[in-house]
Amino acid sequence: MIIYDQTSIAFIQRTEGLLKEILVSLGFEVRTKRFVFKKLLYPINVVVFEGGSEFAHFNAGYYQIALNRKLIYLAKDAVLRDVLKHELAHYLTFLEYENVSAHGFEFKQTCRLYGFPDEVALATMNLDQANLAKEGDIDSERILEKVKKLLQLAQSSNSHEAELATVKANALLLRHNLDHIKFKNEDEPIYLERVLVQKRKDAKTTAIYDMLRHFIVKPVISYGKNTCCLEISGPLTNVKLAVYVANFLDQEFEHLWNKAKIEHALQGLRAKNSFFLGIAKGFDEKMKDAKSSLSATDQKSLMVVEKDLSARTKMIYRTLSSARSGNNIDSHAGALGVQKGKNLTIRQGVETSSKNLYLGFSKS
Repeated sequence: MIIYDQTSIAFIQRTEGLLKEILVSLGFEVRTKRFVFKKLLYPINVVVFEGGSEFAHFNAGYYQIALNRKLIYLAKDAVLRDVLKHELAHYLTFLEYENVSAHGFEFKQTCRLYGFPDEVALATMNLDQANLAKEGDIDSERILEKVKKLLQLAQSSNSHEAELATVKANALLLRHNLDHIKFKNEDEPIYLERVLVQKRKDAKTTAIYDMLRHFIVKPVISYGKNTCCLEISGPLTNVKLAVYVANFLDQEFEHLWNKAKIEHALQGLRAKNSFFLGIAKGFDEKMKDAKSSLSATDQKSLMVVEKDLSARTKMIYRTLSSARSGNNIDSHAGALGVQKGKNLTIRQGVETSSKNLYLGFSKS
């Protein structure tokens, strides 16, 4: 999960400076935020992430080197330079050969070509820090589990019980965020996670984007090299919940569509897209009803929390453009989707963990 705070931004500036020094030493022409490779400009782009099983990785889809936050505290400059050289080798290998095996012949050939020592070419590093894969805190994890359970109850056969569960889930998440605003220090981070990576935007991506806005996060449809994804940013608990919801919806949309095709004789991409957008519309109506049931105090608090989120995510997104799906709608399929959205239950966990620590490469 990508993270932004004053400490990580300062670290990014330092590591990008180190990366420029390495590129210059290798004979590359370096501009302010780019370097020249075979007469073309490529970005010098470092981000910081937290958790997971990697010290670092190169994300080819975004021309981005990602460093684990724990390196800020654990790595000496000499070690950090080796990590950067390793990921730069992945970067240069990708520019030269495109899609090849992560640590194969081409990667090793690149390391030799630029004179990197043997330890730089290794896929693993001997940094004995088992807590590298840890993230979050006990309070956040407890809140997250409570909200998940309440969302699972939101499809009770008892309509009053279902509505109450949804309202409770909203109120619990809201109060957790309000407490953090009241007691946070100035360097409390904003997290960013990428989900649902694919080649291009579709109606399902748009629908899930619309639905995630109800979970006190900033969802953005982001485009990289031949890739599209949802970027979710916000406080850690909110982002983890929204990632959980997004991955569930990705599967549930297909399940609901397959059932609707059989039960209502639906067919074609137009009907499928309309059905998915209808689900988002129905879910939006359901969540607005739930929020209107919050107390006046909680509704005012929600405005405070959303304003704070908007202000803090500006460190990630200074300018954003908007784009919507076309108007070629199948009204029957859309209406069926609205009903499914109003009755949707979030009921599936998706998170996994790994304790192996390595240097990685990502094509997305």
